[in-house]
Amino acid sequence: MKDNNADSDSLELRIFSQIKKFLSSLYSFRRGKEPLVLLDLLKEIAGALRLVIRGEKNLLFDLSKVAQIQVEHYFRVLGLGELCIFHPKVLTVYAAQQTSFPGVWWVEKKERKKEGSSLHIEVGRIPHFVLSEREERVEKPDLKALLCSLGSSGISLQAFVSSLVSYACGEGADREEKKIYLSLLPLSIQDIKTLFWLLPKTDFTLYSQKQKAWVFGTPWKNIWWIEEATDPEINQKSLGLLVCPFPYSLFPGTLDLSISARRLEKMVA
Repeated sequence: MKDNNADSDSLELRIFSQIKKFLSSLYSFRRGKEPLVLLDLLKEIAGALRLVIRGEKNLLFDLSKVAQIQVEHYFRVLGLGELCIFHPKVLTVYAAQQTSFPGVWWVEKKERKKEGSSLHIEVGRIPHFVLSEREERVEKPDLKALLCSLGSSGISLQAFVSSLVSYACGEGADREEKKIYLSLLPLSIQDIKTLFWLLPKTDFTLYSQKQKAWVFGTPWKNIWWIEEATDPEINQKSLGLLVCPFPYSLFPGTLDLSISARRLEKMVA
């Protein structure tokens, strides 16, 4: 089971290696002092956002052959946003953090058997590597059979698992985002422990600083754990489950991408 006390600082530290090198160079954008290559990049990113808004695929800007000082120029202008993602796979570890322009991401890729990592800028509502996470899940969770294999369990838990499977496998699961708070359910502490056994958290982690929410994957499609900070001063959180193909509500929409494009266009005008 994952540590439920993860916070944004520890998550960012865990995610990025290259990006942290550039934090010291982050300062305000000054139009007259920027090299032309940076202005060209910003124009291309703005154009890529327009294409994505029209339904085109994500666009990548490879930084592997760009000098570090140049990447620092990019970093101090694009900055860091409020959404970050961590997805370790068998051979590769992916991490992404939104820039201060929604729809524009820093993405780092680390091959486990190789030293170092690669860095690129990706333009899109959701980084491409995130979408592959869904393909690694079991299509229809046989949670009721798993629950029966445990022997005795409370009636409340049996009823909840039955309804959860119905939500996750129902027709509306691909269209709606349903949030279920465990504190509102008549479940005992033992029931909650059993639920964690049935729905173990995977290493896929998403953190939204804006909404103070952590989302973790499970082995089952359409089922996610979500923790939301209800009182950050005393580290109080609410625990629940999301039933949806993906927590799209945490990600930027078309309007957000359009605003990012306009901001970038004004910067280079």
